[in-house]
Amino acid sequence: MEQVNSAIGGTTTVEVKVQPDHIQRIAEGKSAVQAVAEMIWNALDGDASTVEVKIVTNDLTGIEEIQVIDDGHGIPYDLALTSFENLGASWKKGQTSEEGRRLHGQTGQGRFCAYSLGALVRWKTRYRKEDRVYAYEITGTDFDPKKFKISPRVISKNKNTGTEVIINNPRKTLRSLLADDAFLRFTEVFALYLRQYPSVKIRYNGRLLDPGAVQVHVVEYDLEPATFQDGRTIQGKLTIIEWKHKVERELVFCDGAGFALHSIPPGIQARGFDFTAYLKTDYFRELHDNRLLVLEELLPDSVKLVEAAKDTMRAHFRRRLAEDARNIVDQWKADEIYPYEGQPRNIVEQVERQVFDVVALNVNEYLPEFSASDLKSKKFSLHMLKAAIEKSPAEARRIIQHVLELPKEKQEELSALLEKTSLEAIINASKLIIDRLEFLTGLEVILFSYEGKNKLKERQHLHRIIAENTWIFGEEFHLSVDDQSLTEVLRKHLAILDKDRTELAPVKTLEGGTGIVDLMLSKKIPQPRRDQIEHLVIELKRPSQDITSEVTTQIEKYAFAVAEDERFKGTPTRWIFWAVSNDMDKHTRRKTTNQKNRPDGILHEAEDQNITIWVKTWAQIIEACRARLAFFQEGLNYMATQDAGLSYVQELYSKYLPDELKAERAGE
Repeated sequence: MEQVNSAIGGTTTVEVKVQPDHIQRIAEGKSAVQAVAEMIWNALDGDASTVEVKIVTNDLTGIEEIQVIDDGHGIPYDLALTSFENLGASWKKGQTSEEGRRLHGQTGQGRFCAYSLGALVRWKTRYRKEDRVYAYEITGTDFDPKKFKISPRVISKNKNTGTEVIINNPRKTLRSLLADDAFLRFTEVFALYLRQYPSVKIRYNGRLLDPGAVQVHVVEYDLEPATFQDGRTIQGKLTIIEWKHKVERELVFCDGAGFALHSIPPGIQARGFDFTAYLKTDYFRELHDNRLLVLEELLPDSVKLVEAAKDTMRAHFRRRLAEDARNIVDQWKADEIYPYEGQPRNIVEQVERQVFDVVALNVNEYLPEFSASDLKSKKFSLHMLKAAIEKSPAEARRIIQHVLELPKEKQEELSALLEKTSLEAIINASKLIIDRLEFLTGLEVILFSYEGKNKLKERQHLHRIIAENTWIFGEEFHLSVDDQSLTEVLRKHLAILDKDRTELAPVKTLEGGTGIVDLMLSKKIPQPRRDQIEHLVIELKRPSQDITSEVTTQIEKYAFAVAEDERFKGTPTRWIFWAVSNDMDKHTRRKTTNQKNRPDGILHEAEDQNITIWVKTWAQIIEACRARLAFFQEGLNYMATQDAGLSYVQELYSKYLPDELKAERAGE
């Protein structure tokens, strides 16, 4: 950069030592709204408490002049001489204003954006030095954008500081500044700043920017920390603002102070919501200063932050949809038009209402005539819909089609399910899934709580509960043997094969013992020639008993007794043995993990004998059950709480529980 002191009329000319086409690219890279926003940011960086933008039009409603007026500290004369000759090294970088505000400008390019608005730009500024206020003017033209003329400073009669940017000879492409949504676009841009500094006032063509007046909902989230390739851990913040008006949805990249640097489409579905999401981290300032921010899709670290933001946005709008649905139903109840009274008496009634709510909320969303109708009409329609769903699918179709007049695709969608099955079947299926989710949660409580872990016994308590819920080991199994000897295991095995089982000699372990099997589950697997049988033999241990060498030896004895007894041989049968408890000791864990060519948990495997022995923890079994139920759980949008799960187990299996767990239910 170089400074040229001109003697003409006492005016100083500063020249930016850069090619004119570079300045032109800076100017052309901004839209009209973005360029005016840069002028406002410059005013705010000067500690302005009030900024006013005026779009002056002529008689033909064309733009004559643009003014950006602020009451900030002005531009000190010495600072103008240096800052207007610099490009890419702004004095603002890393600084705060005199009043402690974070500064937006970092690269010294903002003033050149004015050239995208007009060919002639003037900065009339007043600043205070000691006890005097000085005034002077800076002028630039796009004819020679490298040069700025700075007039001599004079003592100002106006004792208030501030700067007025006046842009003349406007471009022909500025109609967007007069569009109806221009005011809203500026509101979106400065929403975070005005939330952080509520005393600041910005007016656009006489209208005060007030984000609160046009916002529906505002929330801020701390994202999960992301570990970058260079080892840094970065935690971004995400602010989501939902608007009352239509907006172009954006995910805005901001620095840590909330200054917008770049934006992309949000990349999520959020039906019915108009929003802007602001992703804040100083990492984006680094990318912006190095001109890498526009390449965010190619940078793995940026992708991590964006994906975390998308996950958070999806979760947010799922919650908001649920809230909106609840609000609608609550309003129906307040208006006394909801066709149910009081609380559901049981889970069946609860699911029945949920089915009704789903149908009714779809009607409310897709049928404007319904949502706009009076309370009497709504009440009639809701009661008709309730009766139709309960009566028959055909009746529901007639009500939906002729009374509520849903769009055709929604008629088919809502009626198809009711035509394929009955409402009773839907409710029963939903209840079965909910019961199982509550059982799994209740089982966790009694297995891992202090009372359960220390008081629960395998045969007296746990065994009896599990025997009635063998589905946790797989839907295809049925209970064959419950707490009986290996000889009874043989008897059941032969019965499945339709073989003679009279006068059976006892089955002995290698040491001569009889052995008692906790549970044996069996299933048939259809094959082209003859069915294959699969037996699952389970050895349960109380929660306080880890799986130790003693336990694994016991299950191995049972398995080897089967392997050595010739009466079990020569049949298409696969034997699987599980030892199950809350945990295992270090020796067993080391023995059954990180085995070459074997999954974790296998203790012994003999392909020639069709025998496999596993050690399993309850956490693994419960997690596998939840995985099988996850799809249905998501569809029902149901999460079993610990209280609900424990109550379910206590209600159904109280006779099998130790007194400590029974007393907890009774509140003793």
